[in-house]
Amino acid sequence: MAKDRDHTLSLAFMRGHPAQAAQVLESLPAGEAAALFDQTPARLGATVLAAMLPHRAANCIAALVDARALELLAPMGTQPTVAVLRHLPESRRRLLIAGLPTATALASTLLLGYAEDTLGAWADPDVVMLPADTRATHALERMKQTPAHPLVFVADHERRLVGLVGLSALLHAPDGATLATLMQRPIHVLTAHAPLSATPAHPGWESSSLLPVAEPGGRLVGVMTRDALTRALRRAAPPPADLSSETTLPTLFARAYWQALSGLLEGCLALLPKVPALTEKPAPTEAQHER
Repeated sequence: MAKDRDHTLSLAFMRGHPAQAAQVLESLPAGEAAALFDQTPARLGATVLAAMLPHRAANCIAALVDARALELLAPMGTQPTVAVLRHLPESRRRLLIAGLPTATALASTLLLGYAEDTLGAWADPDVVMLPADTRATHALERMKQTPAHPLVFVADHERRLVGLVGLSALLHAPDGATLATLMQRPIHVLTAHAPLSATPAHPGWESSSLLPVAEPGGRLVGVMTRDALTRALRRAAPPPADLSSETTLPTLFARAYWQALSGLLEGCLALLPKVPALTEKPAPTEAQHER
């Protein structure tokens, strides 16, 4: 009974605080964390795994059988999946890639071809990429199916980037308009082979929070956002030390919950209006005493 209750509380914490749950699981021995993922609904487990440091998440995946590992990897999205696969042995990596959906498997193979410290390895390939003669109405439908980024990337038959079309332009496009009449030439494009550490200094971030990533010949690899860049750079942080096995998982989740709650309360208190301090009443004079 107590074990079932602890498991229910752990799942509730993972749903409500996936980032904090990821930090807790990063600090545990891989076998203990993997045991929890083995009993977690796939989409919830995928959300928490994607928030973990890739090498820690890979340790959990390595401890699971292939079928369960694929159930967790499939909902994660291509980029988080690639980050995890990169830290698995080559033989296990190939087995798992073979079990992924075709589009994810192809994109994963592409990104794994880049060195881990380059921008191309961390680009998000899940974008809407269409030829220039595509009608705006069709492009809008595709964006509804893939709502990750508010841009359509216009490319030729060799995936070379030729233009960008924003969601607003598609919504206000006249009847019969094509992407060729709506697109704008990309001003800033990140180079796939550029060092990841140098990317924060790129001037393109001054005007946009999302930049395309392409190979030197212009072939589109994917996109990079400011948030994704921050997460990618986080991988360089030193791994946290494993905690003592005497500390139980429910205890760790409870501690993380109160830390998250205290941070929320501090933020709310900071928004409250300042209350003026009460001034002390002056001491009564002798005349007032006589009255």
